[in-house]
Amino acid sequence: MASRTKSRRPTGARRIKLPPPSSTPWPTIESFFESGEGEISLGRIDHVPGLQHTAVASDEHTMLVALVRNSGETLHQFLDRLEAALGPAIDDQVFVDEINGPSPSSPKSRRR
Repeated sequence: MASRTKSRRPTGARRIKLPPPSSTPWPTIESFFESGEGEISLGRIDHVPGLQHTAVASDEHTMLVALVRNSGETLHQFLDRLEAALGPAIDDQVFVDEINGPSPSSPKSRRR
């Protein structure tokens, strides 16, 4: 009987398991929703004319991101800014607050 030659993958070649594609262009926002550890509110704040289009993301302890939609900014662009700000707020405690302005006591907020 003749022996067969078996095909092998070259040594060192590995299959890489890629993460599933995100269902949204905003994966950080989606993960934040899925985690159930916080909330994101879109809308106006207390009938203040300059605060009719806002986004506020917070966890149970801290306001992570508070954005005000710029004049001429599309909703998609606004959500892109929220996406860009939410990651550093969660990972590095770099918070963005466009509603209340910077805190006079410190340039960087800290989570307590």
